[in-house]
Amino acid sequence: MWKRRSSVRIGIGAVGVVGAIFLPVWVPVVAIGALALLWRAWEAMVIGLLIDLVWSPFHAAPLFTIGAIVAVWALEPIRKEFLP
Repeated sequence: MWKRRSSVRIGIGAVGVVGAIFLPVWVPVVAIGALALLWRAWEAMVIGLLIDLVWSPFHAAPLFTIGAIVAVWALEPIRKEFLP
């Protein structure tokens, strides 16, 4: 079971990283949400930082990094309540 959960985490993280570079912006945002909902995910913050670095000419503030930090922080009580 542990191996399956970690492979799902790696898969979602990989989709988020690839999505930050090649896919529309909603794909890594969904990956950030899934990671933040299922685990205490440092990967979500890395994906947010990568989105900000790739799309930095379009906005100056690190909106996706801050959003990922807030998502991980805000979804923690839900994760503790409903997920083992």
